[in-house]
Amino acid sequence: MKIRFKQDKRTVLKILKTASIKRKLRILDRLDGINQKDSVNILLKVLEDNSWVMREKAAHRLADFGNRVVPRLLRLLTRGFWYTRASACLALGEIGNLKALEAIISLTINDDNPTVVKEASEALVKLARNKPPEFSEQLRNISLNDSELVQILRVLDSADPQICTAIKKELEYE
Repeated sequence: MKIRFKQDKRTVLKILKTASIKRKLRILDRLDGINQKDSVNILLKVLEDNSWVMREKAAHRLADFGNRVVPRLLRLLTRGFWYTRASACLALGEIGNLKALEAIISLTINDDNPTVVKEASEALVKLARNKPPEFSEQLRNISLNDSELVQILRVLDSADPQICTAIKKELEYE
């Protein structure tokens, strides 16, 4: 069965409210016919969907828009359901913009939801791998106490000991 519809934001959002995951996934695959602004708005809305598959796909699609969506994703980190925060972390990790570092560190250290902490930790590692010297410089400028810095370094070390060593060297941390 082919889905035929006029691809506009309102129609797509209405279809995305249906219960069928298959249908929703097909719609996400066809967002190319919608202008970029509406696509971003639709994908941000999908980050609030009940389905992790939908949220994950939307996060990866949002990452394709790069730095243009970082401010909107940062807002999602401070509000909404846990799964919206987790999905925003996923997208921000894929984008790799260090403007998100402080917010991601905050979620890694302070969020109560284990899925959010996991996604924030993975985003943290991706940011560190992307640009270790710049990551270290930004980390140095964030107000962290010793136990918080140790917690961040443990996250890095458990995921990538080499990158953790490089970050410690840049920070001149023993």
